[in-house]
Amino acid sequence: MLLSLAVLACCALAAFVLTVGLRHGRTAVRRRVVVNLGDDAISGVLWARRGRLLVLRDARIMQPGREPVPMDGEVVIDRDQVRFVQAV
Repeated sequence: MLLSLAVLACCALAAFVLTVGLRHGRTAVRRRVVVNLGDDAISGVLWARRGRLLVLRDARIMQPGREPVPMDGEVVIDRDQVRFVQAV
């Protein structure tokens, strides 16, 4: 239980730091990230930030209870859909 709370706190802190970074243009460009969209998440290399859009390459969609599924091409995500971004 205590370990779960510690992990949750670390994730929340990472989300806050990266979300503030997204607002100020300091993103983890060219690093592997996990973009949390709520129920689903997408992992991949954050290739570019174009205005309000995040561009991921080598992306995989991750859904609860399922194996990650590779996605073809570049994945473009509007930042309004993003709950948080975690650099991994």
